[in-house]
Amino acid sequence: MELIRYLNAYFAFSVLGWIWESIYCTIDARKWQNRGFLYGPLCPIYGFGLILGLVFYDLISKGIIKDLSSWKIFIMGFLVSMVLEYPTSYVLEKLFHARWWDYSNVPLNLNGRTSVITSVGFGVGSIIIMEYLIPLFEQIYVKIPNNIAIALAVVLLAIHSSDFTLTVSGLTNFQKNIAEMEDVFQNRMTLTVDKIFERHSKLYGRTLSRITSFRMSESRNLIANRLIKVMRESKRKK
Repeated sequence: MELIRYLNAYFAFSVLGWIWESIYCTIDARKWQNRGFLYGPLCPIYGFGLILGLVFYDLISKGIIKDLSSWKIFIMGFLVSMVLEYPTSYVLEKLFHARWWDYSNVPLNLNGRTSVITSVGFGVGSIIIMEYLIPLFEQIYVKIPNNIAIALAVVLLAIHSSDFTLTVSGLTNFQKNIAEMEDVFQNRMTLTVDKIFERHSKLYGRTLSRITSFRMSESRNLIANRLIKVMRESKRKK
């Protein structure tokens, strides 16, 4: 039953984290911001952080470790936020070439993936979670019958798994579509440039200045290769 309790706690605080992030970012941007990596209303990073906090809460409740002061909870939350945010941001960016948060404009940031300022906020949040929200969750959870708690965890886990699969599939297909669109665009532009240079159009200078302003990835920049070749041939003729 402990596993069921942890699963339900994970989902409960992942939803709370999504609500908090969405409200905060919506107010800051003054337009609706659907936060989180998944399609559903979940921010897993909050759920994982809560599980760690719940482990310490259980150890304290059982007398295995001494009660933590507010300062110790703050430091723990501060450090855990950095440990969770940085690798999570790195992995997501490497897998999907996108960032779900960027602290580059925040003072004392580390590659825009985490920062001292935001980690201070997580430290304060950890105090609220450990001293107020987890005890509140425990009071509510003990009133839920075991069969309902099990069914709830199973259903939520199934939905969460489906959501994760659809999200990853969607993001992967999106990247693939973008790559295909870029290939088509590059091929068409290359053909256009070839025709322009073959006909020695009067628009040569203007077209050249516009085309050279494109900045594409080196591996696919056929236009740049074509321009370099033509410019070298022009110099040889002179």
